[in-house]
Amino acid sequence: MRGVPDNELMDLYAHGSQAAFEEIFRRYEDRAYRYFLRRVRCESRAADLYQELFLRLHRFRKTFDPIRPFEPWFFYIARHVLVDDWRRRYRQAEVSLEEGLLPSSEPDVQERAAALQEAERQLASLTPEEARILVDAKVWGFQYAEIAHALAKSADAVKQTASRSLRRLRAAPGKGH
Repeated sequence: MRGVPDNELMDLYAHGSQAAFEEIFRRYEDRAYRYFLRRVRCESRAADLYQELFLRLHRFRKTFDPIRPFEPWFFYIARHVLVDDWRRRYRQAEVSLEEGLLPSSEPDVQERAAALQEAERQLASLTPEEARILVDAKVWGFQYAEIAHALAKSADAVKQTASRSLRRLRAAPGKGH
C-alpha cells in the first residue's frame, strides 16, 4: 500500500480496508500530532486532539470524495477538531470567586462576548473560503503557503483573497473606522 496515493487509500478505507487505514495513519500520524502540538503547546492536549482527529476521520470516511486531494480534507477536519476544542474550552472557562473580585485591566466577559459576536457577524459576510483564509492566517497564524496548500491554490491567490476580504471588512458599514 506504500505506493498508493492518499485519496485512493482513503477510498479503500471508506470501503472497509483496514490496511488502507493503517497506511494513512502511518503517513499522517506524526504530522497530525505536530499540527496540534504547534497550536496548543501541550503534549497531552495535542495527543487528545490527535486521537479525536482520527476518530472523526473514521466517522466521516464515507463523505470523502476520492477525486479530490486527501491532505486538504484531512487538515480541514483537523482544523475543525481544534476549533471545536477551543470553543469547548471557552465555554467551560471558570473563574474562581477571588479572581472574579480582583480588578483587571482585561476586558470583561461581556465585552469579549460582544467582540466575538461582532467578529462572527463580520466573518458571516464573507464567503466560507474567505472566512477560512482570514481565520487561518490572522487567528491561527498559518502561513499563506500552508493555507494555499490546504486549499490547493497558489499562495498569491490566497494572499489576494485575504487582502480583498480585509479591505471589504474594513469598508463595511458600522465599522466606525
